[in-house]
Amino acid sequence: MKTSQPKSETILSSTLKRFSSFSAIFGGTVLVALVVMICASITMRAIGMMPIQGDFELLQVGLAVVIGSFLPWCHLQGGNMFVDFVTTRLPRRSQSKLDAIAGMFIAIIMALIAWRSGAGALSAKSSGEVTMIREFPIWISYALMVPGLALTSAVAFDTAIR
Repeated sequence: MKTSQPKSETILSSTLKRFSSFSAIFGGTVLVALVVMICASITMRAIGMMPIQGDFELLQVGLAVVIGSFLPWCHLQGGNMFVDFVTTRLPRRSQSKLDAIAGMFIAIIMALIAWRSGAGALSAKSSGEVTMIREFPIWISYALMVPGLALTSAVAFDTAIR
């Protein structure tokens, strides 16, 4: 038996929700891999073995990807930070309008950050920029952040419209 979607949720909204959950799962997978790598490196150092060289570089690169991947789901769940102590006494309709305006700002800002991250990825790739120890190409982390940032922009826009 098929259940109907709430009226406020469109096909676009449900698609964005699905992509956001996949993005969060991807980010969680990368985060678990980073935790395993750091634990292994610390353990190796503690028992007198050579630790994983450049572990902190890989952690920095990986966490950038993780944060970008978690943002869409965070926004979709209302997990972003709102300063609502000024608006708590306003009528619900006024609060909704202000939330929509804030959502549009977030959508615009995230679109700009996604665009500039993409430009940064292209620039880092063309210059051959790499991390100092592992010589890991920096552009990969920028490029892996762009989909999450763009998806956050789309989710914020959709939320603002609804």
